[in-house]
Amino acid sequence: MHGWNTSAVMLDDLIAFAWSAPMRELAAKVGMSDVGMKKWFGAHGVVSPPQGYWNKLRAGKSVPRRPFAPPRRPGSSGRVQVEARIAALLPVAPPMMSDGPFASVLVPEDLDALYQLELKAIGVARVPRSLDAPHTALLPLLKNEERRRQKNLERSYNWDSPKFAGPLNQRRLKFFNGLLQALVKRGHGGGVDDRSEQIYASAHVGEVGIGLNLEIIGRHATARQNGYIVPAPDLPANTPLKLSIDPDFSGKPSHSWSDGEDKIESQLAEIAATIIMAGEGKFRRRLREAEERVERDRLEAIRRREEHLAALNKQRVADLRESGALLREAMALRALVSEVREALDQGQTVAAADLDAWASWAQGEADKLDPILSGHIERHLYPPTLD
Repeated sequence: MHGWNTSAVMLDDLIAFAWSAPMRELAAKVGMSDVGMKKWFGAHGVVSPPQGYWNKLRAGKSVPRRPFAPPRRPGSSGRVQVEARIAALLPVAPPMMSDGPFASVLVPEDLDALYQLELKAIGVARVPRSLDAPHTALLPLLKNEERRRQKNLERSYNWDSPKFAGPLNQRRLKFFNGLLQALVKRGHGGGVDDRSEQIYASAHVGEVGIGLNLEIIGRHATARQNGYIVPAPDLPANTPLKLSIDPDFSGKPSHSWSDGEDKIESQLAEIAATIIMAGEGKFRRRLREAEERVERDRLEAIRRREEHLAALNKQRVADLRESGALLREAMALRALVSEVREALDQGQTVAAADLDAWASWAQGEADKLDPILSGHIERHLYPPTLD
């Protein structure tokens, strides 16, 4: 439910709203059914009052206490984006500031302290020997692999054969499975998918994503697969690998681990803890970037406003000069009318009626030019303002 027509509210305020009145009354306020309202709360992690809560409360019986929002987790703001009709009934959440404080029961202020806390909480983390119990993020990929395997059994030749059945790719999938399982222990997750015939993965820490790159170290055999050049499918499992984490998906990793005396599998807990630390670091950096973006927008708005005001003032001067020129033309025409009338009155060469008609017409043309009578003067009478 993210979008331009949403607002951030504190999770505690949303929970308090869910427990403030019977579901039917809350649903009526926002134009939902009570069943839809309850499902909506559940989708936002809010547990609504149990069945019979309000009858027991009215009867003076003991009822469960309203729950409170859990402490802020790494990479999370503790806020929920809700649509306008619900946001209108709740206080607007104050923005988190880029200079903190960030600390909660689960998040120390110092990122290095967060790493140590997560490392201890993760404890022993191992890569499973098989993919029999995969993380949910691997299920679509593994189902596609099984579908390809079944087709290969049915036909002597099939262009869509399994892509990741080789020893090295199996190792990579097992590694990601173990890593995601370690992150799940701390309330985080990730995703794994195949694109361009290769395995791609990412971690999700709270509200931020972290890129994961598991690549081969050094030169290795390659093969063409469905138009793409990929590592040879029969590369052995002990082919050296390097894992890099790329918080901004920019191709500039912040941390990396390589096979050496210790395989990357033996460093799984350290990798998971570092990913969580990097996620919190990215979350804080995004707050700062958002503030900087708001400040840039503010300064740009001021610049555009001043630029527009300068243009209006420039136009005001141009209008002033034009009024001066128009007034001079009007005065010249009036002077001409006066001189012609005086000259012709003495000579009696034009009928009086004709002279009066001409003078009236000429005077009218002068009045049209006159910036005071025409209203042209109003273009520069008052200084320009911006709403």
